Amino acid sequence: MSVGPREAAGNQAVVVRVAGPTATIAVDGRELEARLRPRVPGGPAVAGDRVELVDGGEEPLVVGVAPRRTVLRRGDGHDRRPRAVVANADVVLVVAAVRDPPIRPPLIDRYLVAAEDGDMDAALLLTKADLPHEDAAVAELAGRYRGIGYPVLCGSAKDPAFVERVRDLIGGRVAVLAGHSGVGKSTLTRGLTGVERAVGEVSGKARTGRHTTTDPRLIPLIGGGAVVDTAGVRTFHLPRMERADLEAGFPEIARAAHGCRFRGCAHDGDAGCAVEGAVHPERLESYRRMLADLR
Repeated sequence: MSVGPREAAGNQAVVVRVAGPTATIAVDGRELEARLRPRVPGGPAVAGDRVELVDGGEEPLVVGVAPRRTVLRRGDGHDRRPRAVVANADVVLVVAAVRDPPIRPPLIDRYLVAAEDGDMDAALLLTKADLPHEDAAVAELAGRYRGIGYPVLCGSAKDPAFVERVRDLIGGRVAVLAGHSGVGKSTLTRGLTGVERAVGEVSGKARTGRHTTTDPRLIPLIGGGAVVDTAGVRTFHLPRMERADLEAGFPEIARAAHGCRFRGCAHDGDAGCAVEGAVHPERLESYRRMLADLR
C-alpha cells in the first residue's frame, strides 16, 4: 500500500535509505520515496534519521532532520571532517572474520572509538568460525575485548543458532553492522531479517573482501528493533576529536590513566605514565596511532 504525499506530510518519518537526491522513508510501517531538499537543516539525512516531510507535489519533500540521539560518524577528506553514517542507533556490532579476510584489530578499535564518540554501545561479532582457523589466537582476541567489557560472539553467519544469539544480543535495539568488506555482514543481515542484500565473494587478490553493500539501509526486525547493514570498508578514518574523547573510546586506558603521575598524560612514553604495562600492547599501539592522526 502506498502513502501519498499529503498523507505522509507531518507524520512520524524515519529514513530507511538515502540514494543521491532521494530517500526511502518509513511512515507508519509503510515505505515511500521522498525527495531531499538541498542543504536540509540538520542534515544531510542518513539512515535512521527522524525527518520532517511536507507535500512536494508528486512525492513528499524532506525539509528538516530532527536532532540525533546518537550518530556513527567517520572522518572524510584530508581534514577528517565528520560525516554521519547512521543516526539514532543503540549499538554498533563490529563484525570481523576469523579468516578470509584476516582479523584487523586496529579497524575494530576504530569502530569501537566511533561507537563511544557517538554515544552508542558496542559489541564484537567474530564470523566464519566454520572455516579452519587458529583457535588459540581467536580465543585470545575474544578474551582481550571481553576483558575490556565488550560482549563478544563467535560463530558463522550461516548458522541459525549464531544468528539467534546475535538477535538476542540486539534485544529490540537498533544495531549497526559495521566492519571490513567480506566478513559476512550482508549474510548476517539476511539471517536476521529475511531481507536479501547483495552478497559477494571474498576477492582472491590479497584475500580482501569485495564491497557488497553500497549504502546503509535500516531494516526492521520481527518483534522489535532493527539492523542497519553498512558498506564494507578497508579503512575507517575517525573524525577529528579531542584527545580526551579518544581516550574515552579506550575504556581500559581511561581507567588506568587515573594512576598517571601528571594530569593530561598522553600515554606516549611520558614519565610516570600508568597505562603502559596495564593495557594490552596492541590496544595501546592502536591508541597511539589514532592520537598521532589527530595531531
